Amino acid sequence: MTSQHDPQDGKPRVPENPDLAGLTLPQRRSKEISLAEAGAIIAGKKVLSLAGSQIVNSPMALIREAIRAGASGLTVIPAIDASMAIDLMIAAGVIDTLIVSYIGFETLGLAPAFRHAAETKAITIIEADEPFIVHGTRAAAAGLPFIPVRGIYEATDLPKLNPMLKTVVDPYTGETVTTIPPLKSDICILHAQEVDPFGNAQLWAGNQQELDKAKAAETVIISAERIVSVDKSRLDPRKVTIPGHLVDAVVHAPFGAHPTMSAGFYVADDAHMKAYVDAVRKGRQEDYLDTFVRGPRSHTDYLDAVGIERLTALMREV
Repeated sequence: MTSQHDPQDGKPRVPENPDLAGLTLPQRRSKEISLAEAGAIIAGKKVLSLAGSQIVNSPMALIREAIRAGASGLTVIPAIDASMAIDLMIAAGVIDTLIVSYIGFETLGLAPAFRHAAETKAITIIEADEPFIVHGTRAAAAGLPFIPVRGIYEATDLPKLNPMLKTVVDPYTGETVTTIPPLKSDICILHAQEVDPFGNAQLWAGNQQELDKAKAAETVIISAERIVSVDKSRLDPRKVTIPGHLVDAVVHAPFGAHPTMSAGFYVADDAHMKAYVDAVRKGRQEDYLDTFVRGPRSHTDYLDAVGIERLTALMREV
């Protein structure tokens, strides 16, 4: 029997393939780009989706950079329970149409920019709920024309408010069921805790929608607290939330979720979000935007504006 191990070191030997003799195999290319490059890509798209959960793993650095890059007229498919990420984009005037399930600040109350935009009809709102966003994303991820549901909308007025909800007759039972259309996006942006240069990302918190959101998008950009080697991703592939073949670009953005939390790295900055909410409620959102969004020329400048002492304090509370 021929040994399958190298006699020098005992490691498994890769059999030689004569068909590959003399050929130079292509090497994988790193997908890492700068935050400024990512912002320009996002600003050039029209339908944006994002995940995260309220104040967890929101891709805030990517959002701020997209605003600085001139993003406008966006149709946004948010997380099923959104907060600062969406409200900031509304305050900055970059959203045209928004699918809405929930947008709020939990203990801080309603989302002020969203509330004002809804009351003044400054943006187009598509009334939705969690099943609409979840199943619509799954339909897009699977390439389906729609997903049929029953027992959800029969007792609500939501179909009267959302023209995207339609009915069909089940060809097997003759029963009328409601259909949810695919929610496909031009670009999906996510924030992860770790990602390797080839896009294999680990998200340590969220609402389990991240993978479907990535599959439902034409382009996927992931920011992360740290860039790790692909060897580290291979140590336990089960921890990889988003496989690299779905990802187009990765960005190194420490504190990239601030002021929301990044699991295992820092907690949410409640004081910062309260300052934002108070400013918008008092009609001073431009002051906040000038200080923390449009004023800083880079993510580093933003972190300087927040302050190193504040950031390190958030790390101590994890």
